[in-house]
Amino acid sequence: MFDIGTKLSVTLNPDQLEAVTHTGTPLLVTAGPGSGKTRVIVERIIHLMSTGLKPSEILCLTFSEKAAQEMKERLEKITDVSDMQISTFHSFCHEILGENVLDSGIGIGSGIMTRSSTLVWALKNIDSFGFEHIELGNNAVNVIEALIDGISTFKDELITPDELADYLNKKFKQEKNLVQDIEQYDYLQKLCDLHKIYVKHQDYLKKSKLIDFDEMITSTIELFKKKPNVLSRYHKKFKHVLVDEFQDNNYAQLELVRLLAPSGNVTVVGDDDQSIYRFQGAYVANFQHFMKSYDNVKQCFLRQNYRSTQNIVNLASKLLENLPLRQKKELFSSNEVGDKIVIARCTHDMSEVEFVVNKIKELLGSKITRRDDTQRPLSFRDFAVLSRRRIDGKKFAQALNAYGIPATFVGEANIFNSATGRDLLAYLDVASNPINSALAIIRILKNSGISDQNIARINQEAKKRRRNSETNSDFVYDVLLDLGAPELDQLDELFDIQKQFQTLTSLPTQSTVSEAIFQIMMSVTDLYKSATQTDTLADRKKQTILKELYHLSLEFESQNKNGTLAEFIDYLRLLGEFDVELEENAEIRDAVQVSTIHQSKGKEYPIVFVTDVAQGKLPLRYQAKKFYVPNDLAKGLLKDEDEKSLALQEERRLLYVAMTRAQNQLFVVFPTKYAQNVRQSKPSVFLEEIEFEKNPLVEVIDFAGSTQETLLQEQGKVDIIQQDLQAKATKFVNQMQLESAIARIVDLSKVEYFKKNKTLDGFETEDLFTVESNNDVDALLVGEKIPLINKETLKLSASKFETYMKCPLQFKFAHVLEVPTPAQTYFNLGTAVHAVAEQLTKLEKEGQKPTEEIAFEILEKNWDSDAYKSEKKEDEDLAKAKEMIQLYLKWISENPNKAIDVEKRFKIEIGGIPITGSIDRVEQTPSGEYQVIDFKTGGVYETKNSIKEDTQMNVYALAVESTYGKLPEKTSLFYLKEGKMLENVLKTDNLERVKAKLDQVTRSILAEDFEARPEKGACYNCAFKNICDYVESD
Repeated sequence: MFDIGTKLSVTLNPDQLEAVTHTGTPLLVTAGPGSGKTRVIVERIIHLMSTGLKPSEILCLTFSEKAAQEMKERLEKITDVSDMQISTFHSFCHEILGENVLDSGIGIGSGIMTRSSTLVWALKNIDSFGFEHIELGNNAVNVIEALIDGISTFKDELITPDELADYLNKKFKQEKNLVQDIEQYDYLQKLCDLHKIYVKHQDYLKKSKLIDFDEMITSTIELFKKKPNVLSRYHKKFKHVLVDEFQDNNYAQLELVRLLAPSGNVTVVGDDDQSIYRFQGAYVANFQHFMKSYDNVKQCFLRQNYRSTQNIVNLASKLLENLPLRQKKELFSSNEVGDKIVIARCTHDMSEVEFVVNKIKELLGSKITRRDDTQRPLSFRDFAVLSRRRIDGKKFAQALNAYGIPATFVGEANIFNSATGRDLLAYLDVASNPINSALAIIRILKNSGISDQNIARINQEAKKRRRNSETNSDFVYDVLLDLGAPELDQLDELFDIQKQFQTLTSLPTQSTVSEAIFQIMMSVTDLYKSATQTDTLADRKKQTILKELYHLSLEFESQNKNGTLAEFIDYLRLLGEFDVELEENAEIRDAVQVSTIHQSKGKEYPIVFVTDVAQGKLPLRYQAKKFYVPNDLAKGLLKDEDEKSLALQEERRLLYVAMTRAQNQLFVVFPTKYAQNVRQSKPSVFLEEIEFEKNPLVEVIDFAGSTQETLLQEQGKVDIIQQDLQAKATKFVNQMQLESAIARIVDLSKVEYFKKNKTLDGFETEDLFTVESNNDVDALLVGEKIPLINKETLKLSASKFETYMKCPLQFKFAHVLEVPTPAQTYFNLGTAVHAVAEQLTKLEKEGQKPTEEIAFEILEKNWDSDAYKSEKKEDEDLAKAKEMIQLYLKWISENPNKAIDVEKRFKIEIGGIPITGSIDRVEQTPSGEYQVIDFKTGGVYETKNSIKEDTQMNVYALAVESTYGKLPEKTSLFYLKEGKMLENVLKTDNLERVKAKLDQVTRSILAEDFEARPEKGACYNCAFKNICDYVESD
């Protein structure tokens, strides 16, 4: 027998030794940050083996695959653990169900249904659920997400659909009591709708032979309870159960542990002070419930911190003093006292970024004493920048990269916002439905270097063909096949693209979905190859995205045996509606780690910056969960505090976790003002509680900073060189110093070559001059400029002006290149209501009194049910339409003015260019003045001040003047949804100012000034985001 106990004890402190060697009763190890938790677990396993247990008789359950792998690697250095079960809860349960199919009656042959697949399934089948109390509105995605997460919450508590139904039935029998609590009554009604989707989901899993992650655990528990003989086999197999990260387990996982170890042959290790996953179902009463579940539980505290300085440990402990009912722990450090914790109070959010960047630059290369007692200089990997939310970390990663400091921004990649993901989706669109993939084709053409002029020619030819055809094709692909557009050049490049597209379109008939994805990534295009040219973080992220898309195709196939490429694209489109982030495991070898606090769990760094520790940021403002288990249905132990209090407690623990990632030095940073806020920001309540301004453990620094803009220009050293060369080349071209310009262009070519190859070996200047000249350039040289815009045929409108002012590049895509866009079915409600208003006004002009019966009949004839995929959404919109019409009828009955025109078409000129459009309603007052009414079916977006500058209102006023000989008295927006009339009394000076502005816009359009103006919200909703290189994403 291998007696390891004495051998290990020399390297263990007393607390650790007690935890490792305890026998006879259940053991709860509370392990403070940096206290050697993993080491204790490993050595306890070795100790258990030294008492006679075989490796196969020990079951180790962990929270994550990474933790399981780390434990295996540690143990393998000491002994053979190939027979030991070390896995996550989910992997273990999946194996149990697979081994006991006959006893469980659960078929899981089709694979695992992930949360992503569940969300898509629910959104796709939304009409089948029969919701009665939940309003979808225009927020179906968030509603579905809340419902699916709600189902998971009930599964975590082991509450089945039948149990939920019984509970609701009992509650509604007590209706008299419920009526007194309207809020509870409303919530119970919503639970009735949740129950419907819960039942449907369970039926779908069973029918499809699928299982989700929650179901793995609940089904295993159900199997053990229904089949004692099966449970007995595992009692005999596992003599001891050990659980890591116990504070992150949910109630169902605790119940599984209790079933597996009823006699108390169990060790659980965790830290209730580091419980930060309650939002994912972690059971906050885990420790208390464990103590109640067994007799004679031994609780050991690992109090000695091997990671942080004593000052860091003391301040972090001070933070938790206000945590209700917390078990007091006398934590201490084995390391030096250390520097004071720096709390930097910055004047604004960009000075906060500047402080972090400057401090990293200052400390980089400084020698520090490591925890192995060696002295080594600080490198990039020794720094971590932590934020509460992923989006708040982005500015730090960008600023660090701007100064040539490599930064790993964990969580930055997002499949559907990334250029790589959009590129692959474009190829999929062409492969699946080439005759209606104009946007995808344009994106590919742009990426392939086809000029704007040639793209415009292709689109213009496609437009001509559409006019002469009754088919549903956009004809862009047809033009590309025959290259029949007039004056096309770059023919060699277009022939190559043509061949590529022919290969793409053959894939759906020759390959499965996953095979098609693989071929597109690996052979038909260079998407994957180009992402492997360097070992940069950017290329790693591209690879991660492509792999994830391939993984999604495999998952899709497992649930859709005969699924087509078109169906897979629909699946991806639906999935893209949800906020689905990638799991990123790749870490650059030497880079500053920028991540959320949650993602930093289990890690440690010599230098840590905890950022945005301000009110509203940390703690975040409380948002109640949409669905929760009522207290009188919950199976776990209940906390006395309300939900809001529990959420605040978790935010406190989150800051504690962030602070205790630091080994040598900790910086806590917050701004006193955020750019988007008018008011000053206050430090976090947690900082105020520790009295940071007079705390002896703290050094407060006030930092003003010097810039708010340059830090966010994402550029490395090579990019800075490139920018400088580009500026010089442009300057020399503008000054016609062509030899100097060519020299700078050669230098730029070197930069581009170096970016791709990381060396200049093999660069040949002559290669730069082998390209063919574009015919358009030849035309320019002889004075025959071929502009994108033809001034003779250009027509503008109020909406076109607004598009240009919002984003000139969007104007170019929509109205110059004429890139086709898919039909927007959500316009149906507004179109139908406008049609009713138009018809009723015509009846009014004819002297016929409009009635509700007539109005609804007009609505029915103009309503397009085919525009809706969801019957419930259609019913909701139809009800809204009727409400708006009723408001309109009421307004007509009270309106003293006379309608003189409806949908009045007009044409005026601004800057020599015709401006066209139509006015919803022109009225004349009893005194003979004109008024303009424009109907809106959406929400109120203008104010009494902004309407004065509204382009549409002012263009309409000029049109009335041109048509009727004088300006209208006022122009008004009538918001039918709200029943609100927003009036604008016209003033000549304001009108002239707007006219001058539109004149300037007209000149900019004629000058073909199409600079992009990316904004997050606008870019997300832009129809051209898939072909735009400037899309702003979170």
